[in-house]
Amino acid sequence: MTSISSAVKNFIEKARVARLATVDSESIPHLVPVVFVFDGFHLFIPLDEKRKTATPAKLKRVRNIQQNPNVAVLIDKYSEEWPELAFVMIQGRASIANKTDGNNEVMKAYNMLMAKYTQYERVGMGQMCIIIRPENVIYWMSSKQEMNGGSSFQ
Repeated sequence: MTSISSAVKNFIEKARVARLATVDSESIPHLVPVVFVFDGFHLFIPLDEKRKTATPAKLKRVRNIQQNPNVAVLIDKYSEEWPELAFVMIQGRASIANKTDGNNEVMKAYNMLMAKYTQYERVGMGQMCIIIRPENVIYWMSSKQEMNGGSSFQ
């Protein structure tokens, strides 16, 4: 796994939404907004019980990950004040886990998700989640912000 600075971790942890990019078997990209938590090592994206057009196992993002586990996640901060712009892109490998598998990391992630998103008190969390192991982290912040001691593009 790639090393992630504490400033980048803090930016990731404060974010409320991200975009998950997957690719299908014909190399056609698929991009969806997601909620997530980060435990310092992995991103966890629930396949919750919000109304969807397919069951979690049949979602395009799940099928894509099963065929090609390489994914990207974009977490960004937009502002009309451009000196406040920032983003983190995480490239990594994804897998699908089931809450019923007894995986302690998944159970910890579900507790973190419940704490971060109180909406899960009303909407079911679901049984499946996507786990992403970061392999490359690219980030940028304007020169007026600090991330790891200053602005950076890697």
